[in-house]
Amino acid sequence: MPPPAAEPFARPDRVAAIDGLRGLLAVVVLAWHACERLGVNWMLVFANIAVGLFFVMSGYVLTRGWDGRFGLFLVRRFVRLWPVYALCLGAGYLIAGVHPVWSEFFWLPYMGPNASPAIDPPIWSLFIEAYAMPLMPLIVWAGAASGLRAGLCMAAAAAVGLAVPQVSALPLFMGGAFLARTAWRNRLLEYALPQWLGRVSYSLYLSHFLVLELAVRVLGPWGGVAAIPVAFAVGWLVWLAVERPSIRLSRRIAARLRPPARGHSLAIQSGDV
Repeated sequence: MPPPAAEPFARPDRVAAIDGLRGLLAVVVLAWHACERLGVNWMLVFANIAVGLFFVMSGYVLTRGWDGRFGLFLVRRFVRLWPVYALCLGAGYLIAGVHPVWSEFFWLPYMGPNASPAIDPPIWSLFIEAYAMPLMPLIVWAGAASGLRAGLCMAAAAAVGLAVPQVSALPLFMGGAFLARTAWRNRLLEYALPQWLGRVSYSLYLSHFLVLELAVRVLGPWGGVAAIPVAFAVGWLVWLAVERPSIRLSRRIAARLRPPARGHSLAIQSGDV
């Protein structure tokens, strides 16, 4: 029996600590890619944890902004995610000197974390995100359940993920959806620097490897470390020139297709993950 339609879940408050945490986790991934050529292999564990938490936070934020309008949700997610993704994927192919696989610009076929050649390694997690978005009603439904039912849903999703890698992170999205009923606070993560990092985290996450790769080619293994300030600058520029306009366009689409309603005006912002 299919699950019942997910009820609107939108909450009017933005959780600033989540933005700060997202920014710090993006820095963890950047640090791993800067140091991996120096043999600092222990950082891979923390980078993998960071990516897993990205999926949890995505489920958390998107569930808090969920209003039940599935078609509008998918349009907004595409507008929100695709421009930076396409830019970094295209730049990665240019840097690698490899002819692009054009279908990958629309997340086809599935690209896993060990894809070769490594055009822009962080890109693989966007495939996971893209494949999870059509399942958002299921994610919200699982998150709105009791603890036992949510746990069973996560266990079932994990079993499916063993056979279907495209949905292997589905339990993490469901876990985030379950946590969406709470508003998490952390003063340290709400300070200006973590908030700035959170603002540019998506652009930084997808662009930093390209900057570090070019630096390593020129300067050798230590080039990745030396180029960290440049990676932050490029991430900010990508946010300014590409990501921020895509967020604004996503909000305009929402405003045009869904007139603001009481309790939903700030939910538009809460989906900007």
